[in-house]
Amino acid sequence: MPQSPRLLRPRASGFNPKSISGLKLWLDVANTSSLTFNGSTVSQVNDLSGNGFHATQGTANNQPTYQATGANGKPTLFFDTNDIITTTAKISDYVLSPTTSPTLTLIMAAFQPPTASSGTISFGSDNQSNGRMFFSTFFGGVNFFFDVVTASAGGRMGPLSLTASDYTSPVILTAYRHGSQMRFRRNGVDVAAKNDASAVFSATTAALRFPEAAGASMYLSECIAYAAALSSSDISKAERGLGKKWGISVA
Repeated sequence: MPQSPRLLRPRASGFNPKSISGLKLWLDVANTSSLTFNGSTVSQVNDLSGNGFHATQGTANNQPTYQATGANGKPTLFFDTNDIITTTAKISDYVLSPTTSPTLTLIMAAFQPPTASSGTISFGSDNQSNGRMFFSTFFGGVNFFFDVVTASAGGRMGPLSLTASDYTSPVILTAYRHGSQMRFRRNGVDVAAKNDASAVFSATTAALRFPEAAGASMYLSECIAYAAALSSSDISKAERGLGKKWGISVA
């Protein structure tokens, strides 16, 4: 286990994800007591929401590497191209009304490796028929895709005007689907929007995992997921709270 991890934790931001209703998943790499170490890698990240949706990886070669000062001098997990952690949270757990009017809000502190064209920030569910929840900043040579349900126009938003290089330093990412409304935000600013999302889930048993894309590499420091249509003020509260904690400027 890394030495003196408490000395490396981000300073308190005054924000607690539990202060906003609907919290379903909370992974926080700064909380080293929630991590199960296997030497320099991590085999489990405990869910701090109280719901028990822990993220695990039993195969040592596929476990992310703990970096005590890898994100603005603060803790992060580095996933190389064969690493992945899978939560026990299924679509039906962290998405409100998935089969009628999908509603979820995900906010995370993450970034991709400096070589933008070979790195990606990716999370989502596996590619079951109509059971897809997928986000990637660099996928198939295009920046980017955010799918909630399908790759069709009824559930996809993208590509963004930003490029992969906009994600090579720590950022606060927000992706949400609130019924027909879809948004993607970077550091508190909307960078993609869709107002007529219509596709719904038919398969709800796919698990949320990081990363989702095959061969993806990324850094993850914190992720919070709400099965709720958070208000603009609550979204800003969460983004600014995570931004302060991880040393990221949020609008």
